[in-house]
Amino acid sequence: MGKLKNILLEKKGYFFYVLGEGLSKGIVFLLLGFYTNIFDKNDFGKLSLFWISVPLLSIFLDLSQRSYVKHVSIHSKNEALKLIDIVKYFSTMLLAILLLSFVIKGYFGVYIIDEKGDYYLLLCAFLYSIIELHLFFYQLQGEVRKYNIIFVLKNTLPYILSAIIILLYSNSIYAFMNVQLILYIGLVIWLSRGFSSFKKLKHEGLTILKASLKFSLPFIPSLFSALALGVSDRYIIKYFYSDVELAEYTVAYTVSSIFMAFYLATNKMFQKTVLENLKLKKFDLNFKLTKKYIFVILILGIFISLIKKYMVLIMSNESYLVILDIIPTIILGMFFYFLYSIVANIPFFFKDTKIMVIPAIFAAILNLVLNFILVPKYGYKIAALTTTISYAVEFLVMYLLCLKKYKIDVVFNIKFNRPVNLRKK
Repeated sequence: MGKLKNILLEKKGYFFYVLGEGLSKGIVFLLLGFYTNIFDKNDFGKLSLFWISVPLLSIFLDLSQRSYVKHVSIHSKNEALKLIDIVKYFSTMLLAILLLSFVIKGYFGVYIIDEKGDYYLLLCAFLYSIIELHLFFYQLQGEVRKYNIIFVLKNTLPYILSAIIILLYSNSIYAFMNVQLILYIGLVIWLSRGFSSFKKLKHEGLTILKASLKFSLPFIPSLFSALALGVSDRYIIKYFYSDVELAEYTVAYTVSSIFMAFYLATNKMFQKTVLENLKLKKFDLNFKLTKKYIFVILILGIFISLIKKYMVLIMSNESYLVILDIIPTIILGMFFYFLYSIVANIPFFFKDTKIMVIPAIFAAILNLVLNFILVPKYGYKIAALTTTISYAVEFLVMYLLCLKKYKIDVVFNIKFNRPVNLRKK
């Protein structure tokens, strides 16, 4: 009994991350049926575009400095908290600049969502970036309960409260945007307790900001490419077709994302383990853990592919069954992204952020080219295949780069004479 208790305590981080991701994705999954049925495909397509655009735009509101927060959090809690406050001031200045650019593009009639929705998008993305700073900090500090409480609130409350308000008062997609904006404001105010004044930070703030930007700027193409790889297909579908096809593809992608949700949740704890083992040069242990991890994720992907019809009906209606054939393809693509995320821990450990940029940019460009060539010719469903090809190439490029530069293989365990001059963190 004592041994079992120790195992449970040791694995509690995985449990909380799986629980948090499961709750957030599960609640959204169950409520998605409400949104797909209460809105027509045109409105739902527009709303789904808003959902995917918020995290994408948020990268440009902190210039990817959440990555440096993660790095600093490994070494010093106080320095990480100071960095978060500095990035908040910096992001506020970026918000003002982007707000002006949104006014200018609106003047010329250029919109991402629509005239009103674009401003909701910008404000929500700004608040999202601040929340992410704190989430990265809590993850690396091992504060799994606090992390998952905030994570669940951020990802589920907008859907729950919006469904109630839409059902009772307003049958409009802007009701969702209003609710998300208000909830994000509340979360940011709560997270910013003890926020340091600008006067207190100004003496060392510029030095810290320079170090942060030096580390983080190379991540922007990588993060943007990674997010763009996951959402660019929907922008292109919207460009060549309509919100109807966008809505159908979004449902297929959301069903497949249940597979992604599981490994994203467990990877939050697994990444910490991999980084610690790299620090201790426990390469064989990393391979053994990774092999078991890949097997579990693979079985899960096969299972979701088998029950795809039931999942589509739970979250939508029979009019969306036309997308059943592309769900296994999207899941396969996500499996390749899972492999990429494991291998990417190696250059992250050695602070080689430039190495992480190469496969992400290459795959994103490949995805855009394939989509622009194939989507108008073969229909929107071909985007599932182009995305899978791009994720596979992204993994392969990262894997080969890591073999060549670090001589560390966590996937197939190819043996090397370990170099003695590898840089440590």
